[in-house]
Amino acid sequence: MAHRTPLAVDAARKVWYRPTALASNARPTAHIPMEPIPQQPLGTWEQLLFSAAPCGLVFLDRQAIVRLLNPCAANLLGLDPGEAIGKPLTAVLPDWKDTPLHASLPSLLDAQSTFETMEFDVSGPQEKTLRVWAAHVPNGGQSARGVLLSIMECTEVSTLERRLHRAEHQAAIGKLARGIAHELNSPLDGVLRYTYLALEHLTEDSPVREYLVHVKEGLDRMVRVVKAFLEFSRQVTTPVNRVANLNQLVEDAFLLVHHRAKFQQVRIVKHFGENLPAVLDAGLQHAIVNLIKNAFDAMPRGGTLTITTRATEEHVHVDIEDTGAGIPEDVQPRIFEPFFSTKPIHQGSGLGLIIAKEVMERSGGSLEFESQNGVGTVFHMHVPIAPTEASEHGA
Repeated sequence: MAHRTPLAVDAARKVWYRPTALASNARPTAHIPMEPIPQQPLGTWEQLLFSAAPCGLVFLDRQAIVRLLNPCAANLLGLDPGEAIGKPLTAVLPDWKDTPLHASLPSLLDAQSTFETMEFDVSGPQEKTLRVWAAHVPNGGQSARGVLLSIMECTEVSTLERRLHRAEHQAAIGKLARGIAHELNSPLDGVLRYTYLALEHLTEDSPVREYLVHVKEGLDRMVRVVKAFLEFSRQVTTPVNRVANLNQLVEDAFLLVHHRAKFQQVRIVKHFGENLPAVLDAGLQHAIVNLIKNAFDAMPRGGTLTITTRATEEHVHVDIEDTGAGIPEDVQPRIFEPFFSTKPIHQGSGLGLIIAKEVMERSGGSLEFESQNGVGTVFHMHVPIAPTEASEHGA
């Protein structure tokens, strides 16, 4: 069988070629002519090594001009190959001008990078996140023939990485919270107890009584913050088997906060679905209470709070809608961040909504919201229907 010379690629001409073999007694010349492969083998190699690649492939020449673009890359980048090939990368993808990828191209083209492959995350069309691996293509000298970009969508991977980072952050906060609770709970309990005893021994007209009442209120606030801190940081790994009826949970939640509705002149409207199936409960009442309190905070001068429950095939839904001022657009992306709050420091810890979201996720559900300035906000709770093996007294 005759020995076949391996194939190479001529990026500038966009064809696969076989370098001309040199005779053993021939002297190398400054230029070796390239022998193009016949048209039929060209189509086969292009399909196998480029067109059918499972990832996007883009080849840039030494001027960072797009010379090759496979179908997968065109789809990921939202480009028309006929219009993109032959144009500079920055003209084809102007949003990449300010990315680390574009800043690294000179070192890759000059083969000065100490890394064989460099990895970047860049934005793609339709809010996609793309992961790009850039590698210089050797040219036999100190410079490079060009740069090959390998592209894959990693939107889901990026989301999982953010969740992992958030879980690690919460675990660190959990350790800190346990230490804080250990150091603060015992002193707080003692001070609060003696404050109550002192108040019992003072007459109504005592000048000291007013001071002690303010001390008691401050201590109560500290106890609530420490408790919320611990609830947020608690890491629950055991499966949730307890079930509950959401209509009853909403009624019980209102019993805890009904005084605020009267005090703030908030009108309560209930639209409860009938015969709701049981749902998995990892502390849903606490989540509902937090969302109702948040709605009250949005309506300090009165308004209407509407609670709607309904069931679908797989979930039971609760909508908590207020007629407050709404959440500003610049604040909306941050409302589920721990300790973020637009309220005065003595009125909120910034943990109410994140605790509600954590409870929903532990119950296997989700929490979403819609808000419009001057109209109000509605939070949507989606809780999965409990399996038949779960019980009312489960974990």
